[in-house]
Amino acid sequence: MVYKLLYFTALLSLTVSDVYIKPKKAFLFGGNGQIGSAVVKMLLKQDYEITILNRGSDYFHSKSEIEPHVNFISCDRFRGLKSHCPGFMKYLAENAHVDVVIDLNAFTTKYMKHSTDLFKTINVGVYVFISPDNVYDVSIKRHHGPTKETDTERPVDKDEYEKYANVDKFGHYKLLAEEQLISSGLNYLIFRAPDVIGAKDTSSKFWIYHMWVKYYEALNTPIHMPYPIKELVSSYVYLDDLVQAIKKGIETDVRNEIFNIAFKEPVTLTTLLLEMSQVLNSPIQFNHDVSTDESYHLYPSSARGQLDISKAEFLLGYKPTKLKNAVKKTVDFYERAQKTFDTERSKVMEELSNRVASDQTRVKFMSLVMAEALSGRQGRDEL
Repeated sequence: MVYKLLYFTALLSLTVSDVYIKPKKAFLFGGNGQIGSAVVKMLLKQDYEITILNRGSDYFHSKSEIEPHVNFISCDRFRGLKSHCPGFMKYLAENAHVDVVIDLNAFTTKYMKHSTDLFKTINVGVYVFISPDNVYDVSIKRHHGPTKETDTERPVDKDEYEKYANVDKFGHYKLLAEEQLISSGLNYLIFRAPDVIGAKDTSSKFWIYHMWVKYYEALNTPIHMPYPIKELVSSYVYLDDLVQAIKKGIETDVRNEIFNIAFKEPVTLTTLLLEMSQVLNSPIQFNHDVSTDESYHLYPSSARGQLDISKAEFLLGYKPTKLKNAVKKTVDFYERAQKTFDTERSKVMEELSNRVASDQTRVKFMSLVMAEALSGRQGRDEL
């Protein structure tokens, strides 16, 4: 009895620092792009011990902002995880359990199978895959209205299957990866995202339109908007909303589900650019006479239409940001980024200079961009 009393007294005397709480572990394929870096920052706030595997590309200062806070494995997974990624094999040997795997770049059956087979050698809480809405472009839709998660039926006939697959090879390869993950036996969550609006877009799509709208008067080129695109309703998603959906998915007990994540509002490229125009206080006009083939337009990536997000709303409590607010926040980011991210800004400026500006407007456009870039430079911490 005396020993028991002493034991419990000792337990009560322990301070918080005396009790070691084992950190949750997260592994990411990617982690340095737009979505990946945002997910890493979210996981860091949740006190995860994070390991990322990628080729070491640097986007928007991701190397200096992300790598010091994570375990980094430099590797090209597509050359072979077993044969070319000794750091990954060492990770599996040293970790019997990982709470969450987040896969941001797998495609095709082959590459998803490589990773799932290897992770099945240890204990994995949940395998999260970020997939695009392009998967719907290679599938059969048997109803009208917004596209649901179940609208990924493949044709049975081989020729018909190939016909659909050739509509969008990227969507086809991503759907193959989804199908492999589902059949792997691991607990999974798949988040299907349309075009992402938000900070640090490595595709530069939003920033290109941002500059086109902002310097519209100097460029003196109506924004290309062919008639088939003008009223095409589609979905977009705000980066912060996607990250929060991933967070909620990881935290809940929901497993083995697929979720569409997007704005609640139906969006056309026209409405998106008009919102941008209003925020920047820069009136614009559209060129509707240009053909779709000759047009320089960057959105939307999928032609299937609006996504149905009711499942995510019901099971995850998903509450998307209003389009207007997301555009305002994203525009504000690129306004600040113009003074900081030299490499990315130059890429966007050169793209518009080559694709949109004329010989008469090119010098004026580039001069205005650089003049603002050099005025009032900001530190990274302000972004």
